[in-house]
Amino acid sequence: MKVVELSGGVGGARLARGLAALDRVDLTVVVNVGDDAENHGLHISPDLDTVAYTLARMEGPLGWGRADDTFHFNEELARFGLDNRFQLGDRDLALKMFRTRRMAEGASLSEVTGEVARAFGLETSLLPATNDRVRTRVEIEEGWVSFQEYFVDRRHQDSVIGLEYQGADIAAPAPGVLEAIEDADIVLIGPSNPPLSIQPIVAIEEIRTALTEHPKVLAVSPLVGGKALKGPADRVMASLGYPPGTRGVVSAYRGMVDLLIVDTRDAGDIGEIDGVMVETADTLMPDEEASIRLAKELMGR
Repeated sequence: MKVVELSGGVGGARLARGLAALDRVDLTVVVNVGDDAENHGLHISPDLDTVAYTLARMEGPLGWGRADDTFHFNEELARFGLDNRFQLGDRDLALKMFRTRRMAEGASLSEVTGEVARAFGLETSLLPATNDRVRTRVEIEEGWVSFQEYFVDRRHQDSVIGLEYQGADIAAPAPGVLEAIEDADIVLIGPSNPPLSIQPIVAIEEIRTALTEHPKVLAVSPLVGGKALKGPADRVMASLGYPPGTRGVVSAYRGMVDLLIVDTRDAGDIGEIDGVMVETADTLMPDEEASIRLAKELMGR
C-alpha cells in the first residue's frame, strides 16, 4: 500500500514511525518547512529533523532534538554575548552544519534531506513540502514576528491574531511530492498543529489541489479531550476563530479530508460534522508500540 503522510513535528513524526514499521507499506512523509529559519548562519529545519530523528529512533526525550545530546556549544554562545535561546545540541549541530554546507554548494533542500535520510539508514522517503522559501509569520498584539520568535523566544504564550505563510503563494512542491500524493492509496494528515504545521504545507496551491482531488484523505486530530497534549494547537485555533475541539479541526481541514480520527476521549463527537465523517481511536503515542498500533488501525479504515 502506498501511503503519504503530511507531517509537522512530534505528533506527525511518531505516526510516521508507526507507519514505517508496517509490512507492505510504502511510506512517503511530506514535511512542513514553514518553521525553517536561519540561526547563527545555519539553516534550521526543525520538523524535517524531528521526523528524521524519530524514524531513526534517535529523537530526544521530549520528541525533538537528538537523544543523549549535550549542549556545550549552546552554553558557550552566552560567553560571547550571543543569543542561545534556540537550543542547538552538539550532535544536532552536525546535521545543521551539513545541511548548510550542502545548500551553499547548490544542493536543494530535498536533495540534502535525501542525503540525511540515507546517512541515518532510513528506507522511508522523506520530502520537504517545497524547496522554495516558505516562512510562517505570526501576528501577535505587538505586530508580526517570525515563527521561531513566537514559538521559541516567546514560548508560544501570545494570543495569535493572524498567520501568513510567506512565499507559499509562489512556491512549487518539491520534486516527488505531487507524484507521491497522486499515486498514494491513502493520504494521512498526521496529528500536527493544523494552523502552524499543516496549513503551511497546503498553502502551496498545487499540494492543496492534489489533496482535494484525492479519493481517500484521512486526518488524525492533534487534540485529546478537546485540548492539545503539547504545544498551543487548541489556543491558536481558538484565537484565530475556529470552533472549539473537533469542530475546529474539521473546519481547518474542510474540503481536504474525508475522515477525521479523534481520540476515544472525544467519542461524543463521532458522526458527520460539516460533511466530514468522524471516528475514534486511541491516538496517544507515548512509545513505538503505540505508534504501530495506531498505524495499523488507520490502515484498516
